[in-house]
Amino acid sequence: MKKQTSVIAGFLLVLVIVVFAVLNNQNVPVRFGFASFQAPLILVIIGSALIGALIVFLTASATLWQQKKQLKQLNKELSESQTDLQKKIDAVTEAQQREFRNERAELEAAYQAELQAKNEQIKQLTEPKETSVHKPKQSVNYFD
Repeated sequence: MKKQTSVIAGFLLVLVIVVFAVLNNQNVPVRFGFASFQAPLILVIIGSALIGALIVFLTASATLWQQKKQLKQLNKELSESQTDLQKKIDAVTEAQQREFRNERAELEAAYQAELQAKNEQIKQLTEPKETSVHKPKQSVNYFD
């Protein structure tokens, strides 16, 4: 919609310049400081408008070219930054996973050692004690 408005506004400006130039078709002197000549006013107006349009076009295209160059550079920097950030994230993630695996292995080893100790305690408690020697009971006679 914005482009359509710009095209319509440009067309209207060109139409106004053409109408203005057609209404002013007398010969006029044109001086450039070191040279002068006679030309119809219509050619002077249209020539001035074309030179002005050319200057605006060159200025705008130079600015647009600089902006495109800057945009390209910024996109390159953004891409490099994203790549570096992803590498850092991957490195930190790998270090965190490695630390987690080490901590888990330590906990599993401690758990296995604790389980082994408990199994040994259970085994000692469930085995019959062989330290007591069975002697035949002597009968005690209290009436002798």
